[in-house]
Amino acid sequence: MKRNRVRLQVLVAAAAASATLARPAPALAQTADDLFDPNTLHEIRLTMNTRDVRDLRAKYLENTYYTADLQWRNIRVRNAGVRSRGNATRSDVKLGLRVDFNRYVTAQKFLGLKSIALKNLWQDASMMHERLAMTLFARMGHPAPRQSFCRLYINNEFQGLYAIVESVDSSFLTRNFGEDKGYLYSYQLQSVFQGEYLGEDLAAYKDRFEAQNHEKETDAMLYLPIHDWLREVNHPDDGVWRDRVEEYVDLAQFVTQVAIEVFVAENDGLLGATGMNNFFLYRAAGTKRHRFIPWDKDSSFLFFDFPIFHRADENVIFRRAFAYPDLRDLYLQVLESVARSAAEDGWLEAEVARTAEQIAATVEEDTRKQFSTDEYFEAVEAMKKFAERRSKFVLEEVAAARRRR
Repeated sequence: MKRNRVRLQVLVAAAAASATLARPAPALAQTADDLFDPNTLHEIRLTMNTRDVRDLRAKYLENTYYTADLQWRNIRVRNAGVRSRGNATRSDVKLGLRVDFNRYVTAQKFLGLKSIALKNLWQDASMMHERLAMTLFARMGHPAPRQSFCRLYINNEFQGLYAIVESVDSSFLTRNFGEDKGYLYSYQLQSVFQGEYLGEDLAAYKDRFEAQNHEKETDAMLYLPIHDWLREVNHPDDGVWRDRVEEYVDLAQFVTQVAIEVFVAENDGLLGATGMNNFFLYRAAGTKRHRFIPWDKDSSFLFFDFPIFHRADENVIFRRAFAYPDLRDLYLQVLESVARSAAEDGWLEAEVARTAEQIAATVEEDTRKQFSTDEYFEAVEAMKKFAERRSKFVLEEVAAARRRR
């Protein structure tokens, strides 16, 4: 009975929100900021050859590209490349899609973007974990891919609720770092990896760190700096360990990203259950120094009392960095700052409620989703409890850690 009342309240609010969102967009120049506006439930339509759609579903485990036109508001992009995407989230029922605008038309972009992901929200019953996590990263001033929600249609057939996800590519790098000439890698999960040295053979690094640009350069140019970084991380203790390691990685940035991931109770990130996962690595041009970029946060918000030192001893990089008092203090300071920011004026609670109102009616209509609508409303309630309790729990854990010093 209580669940039905909650469901009714959310749907009534969603209907009101949908009425506002359904108003025609003004005929003004649109930007990527408009596409990733979190206050708007967008509509994206793909038009494809019927046979290509059939093949895309049949071969959803492959990365074969097909031609499609994309329509958003008054903008139509013709001859984009579309393929199946995702690892555990691939589905022939509710396709996860990558859209490359310059696949068949050289230099073609959409709102200045080379590509976007249309994420099928397959593993998250609440369908809001990743967007809220990335919004919190941005709120803390930490570069992260932008996201918004859309209703997706393929050949006028409704596919369900999707997330529009900004690709981590040259456009992202320029927006966040002011340049895009460096080396970008997407981490590929092979087996449990905790930052150990992988040996002299560069093939081991090539398998895990997939180059996203400069692909025609030699393996030595691409992977030797990563090899050297992990070799130094695993070097025996001495007085210059930190100096050597920080030639190759920004330890303060790494610790900061871990702290934000821990606040959102991420179970598949830098300190994940299967080792390091779901991140990009970027090395600016003319340097040997890397920084981390978060990716794929649908396994976050696990439970509100997720410990702040969960798996901290398992990762070589974090464990050794944490031995330095200033980096330990930084970790606790970031956790405290995130907790206070999430709690300020009930921000996280309000974001959960607003997001649920925005998407509930579309979730109800989405017959391709993996979870039932009842499971969605249960997951929303769990998110509300997380938002209510997480900051208090983290602040208490931080205070206790400081007392133990």
